[in-house]
Amino acid sequence: MAQTHVDDASPSDEDGRAGTTRRGRVVVAAFGVVCLLLAGVCGVLLWQYRQASALESQQRDALAAARDTAMNLATVDHATAESDVRRVLAGATGEFHDDFASSAESFVSVVQDTEVTTVGQEADAAIESWDGDSGVVLVQVRSTVTNRVEPEEKSRVWRLRLTMDEVDGVYRTAALEYVA
Repeated sequence: MAQTHVDDASPSDEDGRAGTTRRGRVVVAAFGVVCLLLAGVCGVLLWQYRQASALESQQRDALAAARDTAMNLATVDHATAESDVRRVLAGATGEFHDDFASSAESFVSVVQDTEVTTVGQEADAAIESWDGDSGVVLVQVRSTVTNRVEPEEKSRVWRLRLTMDEVDGVYRTAALEYVA
């Protein structure tokens, strides 16, 4: 009897292994595509998060600067009027700076002559509009006022619209408008 050599692998087994190998490659390729898509989505989400964080930080800084300006305007003492004006000017830029600086001498004179003292109590602020590195902030500040003519303390509420511009990484008041 003649023995025939039979391969362990029959043609159907080779097709099966080839199919498994092909399926394995497809699964690996699909997994790679899914990983790339997830990495892309994560990259976009990270970029959006950083943009939102930067915007929030800018607005937070502008709100703080606007509150500071309002408190500086609402806190003036006849004994320290000149340094109070310098403090306001330090947070100012542009039109507001120029206007306030040009009237500073007469402002100090009136404050000293009438012995005015105003003390800012608290300031609330909100963004009205925002465009890049500048925006408009609404501020309401409460203060108490006394002067030589009316020595009894009176409460005042000021409502202001301040345009805040970023100058050398710091927000400064570029325009100020009193709101009724």
